[in-house]
Amino acid sequence: MSYVGLIEINIICIAVLIITLLQFKDSILRHLEERILGFTIIDTIIYIVLSTVTKMLYSVHAQSDLYLSNQKICVIYAIMYALSLSSSLLLAQLWFSFIFLRIRKSVYSYKHLFPLFSTPSIIGIFICIGISIYGFTNDCHTTSLQFRRLLPFLIGLNFLYILATMILGIQHAFSQKNSTNRKEAFYLSFIALVPSCSCIIQYFVPDIPFTDPIFALTLLHVYVTLLKYRITSDPLTNVNNKIRLTEYLQFITQHQDPSKRLFLLVMEVDYFKDIVRNFGYEMSDRVLVDISSFFKRQCRGQNAFLARTGESQFAIVMERDEVSEIEAFCQKLIRECDRDSMQADMTTWKISFSLHFAEISNISTSNISKIFAEAKKNCYKPETPAPKE
Repeated sequence: MSYVGLIEINIICIAVLIITLLQFKDSILRHLEERILGFTIIDTIIYIVLSTVTKMLYSVHAQSDLYLSNQKICVIYAIMYALSLSSSLLLAQLWFSFIFLRIRKSVYSYKHLFPLFSTPSIIGIFICIGISIYGFTNDCHTTSLQFRRLLPFLIGLNFLYILATMILGIQHAFSQKNSTNRKEAFYLSFIALVPSCSCIIQYFVPDIPFTDPIFALTLLHVYVTLLKYRITSDPLTNVNNKIRLTEYLQFITQHQDPSKRLFLLVMEVDYFKDIVRNFGYEMSDRVLVDISSFFKRQCRGQNAFLARTGESQFAIVMERDEVSEIEAFCQKLIRECDRDSMQADMTTWKISFSLHFAEISNISTSNISKIFAEAKKNCYKPETPAPKE
C-alpha cells in the first residue's frame, strides 16, 4: 500500500480516537476505570503514530545505502520499533485494568495487585529496550529481524492479558442473575479478541494496514456502550434508571418464561421531603445512596431488576411462580429494613419506605405510567409518618 494511503487511514483513525477522547473530558472522567479507558485511547493514538513512522522508516530506507552510512537512522528505527511494541503491550495491560475495575468495582484490590498485573508488560518492554540497544550497533535489517522473532512472544504476552480478562469476565457473568448484567460481562470479556486477532492476521499479512482502524473502531464501540450505560443508569445511586427499566420490561415481556409470572414492586422513601427540609440536600442524597445499597443487597441472587424511577422512588421487577413468593419477598424487605442501621446520621429519623406491587404480565409495557398506577393500587406497606421534631 502507498505511503499516502497509509497516512490517510491512520489520520482518520487518530481523528476518531481524539474526538472520542475529547468526549471524556466533561462526561465520564469520574471513575478510575473510565480514566483508564481514556489512557487506553491515548496509548492507542501513540501506538498508531509510532507504528506508522516505523513502517515508513523501514520501507523507505531498508533497500538503500543510507543505513550503511548513517547509523543514526538505524538507531531511530530501533527506538521507534521498540516504543511501538511497548505501547502495544501497555494497551493489553490497560484493557485488563479497565475490565478488572469495571467488573470488580474495587480500587483497593486493583492498587494492591497492580505489581502483579504489570509484570508481564514490564518484562516485554525491557526485552524491546534490549533489542533496540542491539540496533545501535547493527543495520536495520538485522534489527528488524530480531524484532520479528520477538513478535510471537509479545503477541503471547498480549493474549495472556486477554485470556485473564476473558476468565475474569466469564466468571463474573456466570455469577450474575440478571440477564442484562450477564450480557454486558460477556461483551466486555470477548470484545478485546477483535483487535487481538487482527494483530495476528496483520503479522502474516503485513502489507494491508487494517489493525489500526480495528483498534480505533473497537475503542469507539466500547465508548458508545459505556455512554449508553451512563444514559441508562442513575449517577447518584449507580443503579438502573427509568429508561433502562423500560428497555428491560420490553425485553423481559418478549423473552418471559411461560411458567413464571412477572411482578413490579414500587418503593417510595418515607417522609423524603421532610428529610430535605430538615437536613438538606446533601443528607437526602446520602439517604438515597443508603437505601439503594440496601435494595441491591436484598436483590442479590434473586434474579431481580432494580431501578431508581423517581426522586425518592425505586422499583424492582421479578419473575416468580406465585403471588405468595412476592409477598414473602416484601416481608423480607420490611423485616431487613427494620434490622438495618440505615440512619445516615439522622439520629431518630430511621430510613424506611412504603411498598406497593402488581402483576404486570397483562399490562402493556409501552405505557410505564400505567404500570406504576396499577402497582399503586395494591399497597403492601403504607408510608410511615415523619418523626415528631
